[in-house]
Amino acid sequence: MSPRTMQLMVDEAQWIATDAEFAALCESARDADSVAIDTEFERTDTFYPKLALVQFCIGDRIALLDPLALADVTPLRALLEDPSTEKVLHSCSEDVEVLAAWCGARPQALFDTQIAAAFCGGRYGIGYRDLVVQEFGVELDKDATRSNWLHRPLSAVQIRYAALDVALLLPLKARQEEALSVEGRVHWLREECDRAVSDVLDRPGPETAWRNVKRAGTLGARGLAALQRLAAWRERRARELDRPKGWLLKDEQLILLAGRLPERIEDLAGEGLPAGAVRRFGSELQPLLDAARGLPESELPQALPPPMGRAENERMKAFRKRAQAHAQRLGVAEELLARKRLIEPLFQPERGHAEWPEALRGWRWDILAGDLEALRTERES
Repeated sequence: MSPRTMQLMVDEAQWIATDAEFAALCESARDADSVAIDTEFERTDTFYPKLALVQFCIGDRIALLDPLALADVTPLRALLEDPSTEKVLHSCSEDVEVLAAWCGARPQALFDTQIAAAFCGGRYGIGYRDLVVQEFGVELDKDATRSNWLHRPLSAVQIRYAALDVALLLPLKARQEEALSVEGRVHWLREECDRAVSDVLDRPGPETAWRNVKRAGTLGARGLAALQRLAAWRERRARELDRPKGWLLKDEQLILLAGRLPERIEDLAGEGLPAGAVRRFGSELQPLLDAARGLPESELPQALPPPMGRAENERMKAFRKRAQAHAQRLGVAEELLARKRLIEPLFQPERGHAEWPEALRGWRWDILAGDLEALRTERES
């Protein structure tokens, strides 16, 4: 695409602010093989992201959708869930989350150009603007990155920025798909994009929220029982109130409560626990602490295992070195094949004979099966 063509597309971007225009746009998108999509949203004082803009590129046409002006979300849900039209995004996770919150869609047939770049040997997690420079030698504007996207009307700078975010996604996808086709890896990308959607929309419920609390491993079994209840409460209430979790209680305050298990939560007011939080939520939190304090020993959860020792760390390093060699041989980003969060749990002492995680099956299993089975044999010997 020539700079002049791109500039013309951006200058002629269409503003969509009526339900009729929106329905017609989504219908024309469903007639295309591929449509590029991006979003702008705000998430500063809420649990759920607030969708502020959806950008589309269909062929050489750019359209900017104003979700604040629309009543009927069903056309976008139908488009996102249509498996016959490929949706091209870059770093899709946040877009998937905000679009699902707005229209209830579970997107199908996604092509994520960030993931594709990693499969093509590029830097893992590369940003859209850096990738455009790398592939096309085009520097895109950054002027509106942190602007207020909920304000209306949007400025000319914001509109240009938003239009540029989708202007080159389709040419980028075409180039990446050709490269992946030559290597026979398009199905790897499809699988990974499906997993990216699942990672966002199939997250565990509030009952497992304690796993993401920092310093949970410092608690004993009874403190862990309290943390499980407190973290689940915080997750549910944050969703109900549509407030960030830290607005209710921060991680360190959950740890303080779970570690101390006070009989009167008021005793911790001003001692690491804000008095305002005690006033607002004390009557909800005290029964959770009392329940954990009263649990019989037989019903307490197992304390979290200690950090990996030197032997486990050395074995993990050796495994990752073998994975790195596979990645270099195949020309894919090492972090995509065997990033730390996938590999580290395999070396935890308590893992025993557990099944391999789902994320290590599929295309990763095709590459790492021998090393994983060797790991299992080593563990069982």
